[in-house]
Amino acid sequence: MKLNRFVISLASALLLTVGSARAQDFLADHLDFAPGTATFSSEELSIDAFGYSANRNRNGADQTAWGPGAAANYYFNQYFGVGGETYSDAFNKPYLLNALGEARYPIEWLSLSPYAFAGFGRQWTYSAQWLGHFGGGVEWRFAPKTGVFVDARHVFAGNTSDYTLVRFGIRLVF
Repeated sequence: MKLNRFVISLASALLLTVGSARAQDFLADHLDFAPGTATFSSEELSIDAFGYSANRNRNGADQTAWGPGAAANYYFNQYFGVGGETYSDAFNKPYLLNALGEARYPIEWLSLSPYAFAGFGRQWTYSAQWLGHFGGGVEWRFAPKTGVFVDARHVFAGNTSDYTLVRFGIRLVF
């Protein structure tokens, strides 16, 4: 076990040393605090890591569910994009996939962007069903390519009761 940690630490240090210029560029883009310099540009790809809370669990029972999730978003221009996401409750394996269309209105001088979205998805285990959803939220970029977001949505479930879901997380732009 200690050997595995040592090997992982050594490999990480080697990668950072070999690619230090790339690592410094990445860190400068994602961690430099520069209020008012965030750009919500066209042809923007971002990756989200988030947590969520829903008022129903994966089986549709009236029980609060929490868990992790991941998403990818691509904006064709400054205002419109598409995305895909998955999440799971109780730290189980992901059991659904959603696709969505997104619209945002960047307020550059505040590094803020309110957004709205709508989409559909499929839950393939537990209560297998089609899902539809719509909602909105806000993203705040505290660095040129790094931000935090929070949003809420109403989910229309095909076979179980509808539910509300709130996401909160970090967004990395590439």
